Amino acid sequence: MITFGRSVVFYVVSALTVPGLALAEEPDTWSMSRAELEAVGLGQSRGMPIPVPADVDRLRPPTQPKAHASPGVVFVNFDGAQLSPGADDAKSNITQITNLAGTFAPYGEGTKREAVMQALLTDWAAYDVFITDERPASGEYTMNMTGPTNPFGGGVLGIAPLDCNDSQTHSNITYAFHSVNDQFSAAVTATTVSQEVAHSYGLEHVDEPGDIMNPYNAGGDASFIDACIQIVTNGQPIACGSQHAAHCAGGTAQNAHLELLDLFGAAVPDTAAPIVAITYPSDGDVFEPGASFFITVEATDDVAVQGVQLFNNGTPLGTDGDEPFGWDVENIPEGEYSMYVIASDAAGNETTSETITITVGAAPAEDDDDDEGGSSGGDGEGEGGSGPEPDTDGAESVGFDDDGADTGCGCTQAPSRGAGLLMFAVFGLFRRRRSA
Repeated sequence: MITFGRSVVFYVVSALTVPGLALAEEPDTWSMSRAELEAVGLGQSRGMPIPVPADVDRLRPPTQPKAHASPGVVFVNFDGAQLSPGADDAKSNITQITNLAGTFAPYGEGTKREAVMQALLTDWAAYDVFITDERPASGEYTMNMTGPTNPFGGGVLGIAPLDCNDSQTHSNITYAFHSVNDQFSAAVTATTVSQEVAHSYGLEHVDEPGDIMNPYNAGGDASFIDACIQIVTNGQPIACGSQHAAHCAGGTAQNAHLELLDLFGAAVPDTAAPIVAITYPSDGDVFEPGASFFITVEATDDVAVQGVQLFNNGTPLGTDGDEPFGWDVENIPEGEYSMYVIASDAAGNETTSETITITVGAAPAEDDDDDEGGSSGGDGEGEGGSGPEPDTDGAESVGFDDDGADTGCGCTQAPSRGAGLLMFAVFGLFRRRRSA
């Protein structure tokens, strides 16, 4: 478990010791009929998954198995979002379940939220899957919107697209209709989240209360069971039969555990750190006092970059959690600045970039012969120019006074060169973000 601020990021590394063990500890409710479940406040449905529309683009045919070349990433969005209609794209908050387009309310804060994340950690422990409640800054991920917005009524706990073999996109959006104040336990909420996410990987409902893919809430703490269990269709045809037939002859039963192993492989630790570099400015660039430009950063990871933090002379200035990474510099004072960035991933791996040093004002004495124009920013960009054109839509201004305190605006009075060397944060920074 790696903590980023108030949010908690989990990396799944352990394996289930006995698949299906939950069956041996079946609670009394798992033997009840649905009518009996409803009599004790259970029995809510997890809605029938919605097959992917035939006209959307796919990564490959839905009958073609997925090659698990990289881990899966699941982002549990407890914080709400404004969703737009269209083919699923979690990174852009676009949903193909048009009933959910619009404002999706947040789940709420508290210890129950953390308990849900712990239960999800257990649900997915056997598989090479990351579970996080912070939006990844790069890469593909399945997003589960977890919150109380529910256009289907209180008898439905969740819904998702049914994406056979995860063939449409690795960035489907799924839904769990829960809130921190509802009557459901953290384990039940986690079961809803896990089931809806699994639908987006082609898993269907099965007739077993102890399996996460059971269509009705029977309480307890279900798991993905290592056994062929009859698929429940409610009169609809089985959509992903070829996927199920790989482990259960005929494709009318489903082994959720083995199918997830096929899709993602067994859990392995993430030991690969990101690759990161500042791509503008370049080391040795010279700018005129008052210049404006955009700091650009390239960062990649084998799973996903969690964020990039900017430093000057060891002092942290700001973190960008959205790709493309960068900061807009306004009216930079005279001085010399040594900058580097640290990129991190969800498993806590970090990489520090090479340090670049830029000069604002007269170039160092040894460079005077080569920089008669007072700039080496490249194609004249250092002469009060701007470098790459920034896109600051939705940007957040972060300004600092001479003491490093956040003032919300850029500095209007340039300090001495020495002060510029020590306090890079005197000019405004704009962190570029996607809208939530």
